[in-house]
Amino acid sequence: MGFILKFILIAVALSWIFSGLLKFFLRSKLKQFANHANDLKREEERRKKPKDGNVSVDHIPRDYQEKRTKEIRGGDYIDYEEVKD
Repeated sequence: MGFILKFILIAVALSWIFSGLLKFFLRSKLKQFANHANDLKREEERRKKPKDGNVSVDHIPRDYQEKRTKEIRGGDYIDYEEVKD
């Protein structure tokens, strides 16, 4: 009889401890998820186009700037004839 009582008490104590730990970890993960979702929403709001239609550019890649700064030279003129069917 003593063994069964000890077993039940230990089982109840372990289940109480594990349920408390589970609640703690679930709350912390849920809080992390909510913070991450809020950060994404704030970032999206920050990047939205203003109502007046202007657009702000935060970053221009270096290789695009290098291509943009090169002088554009005229191409070759190719004479063509229209072909009528």
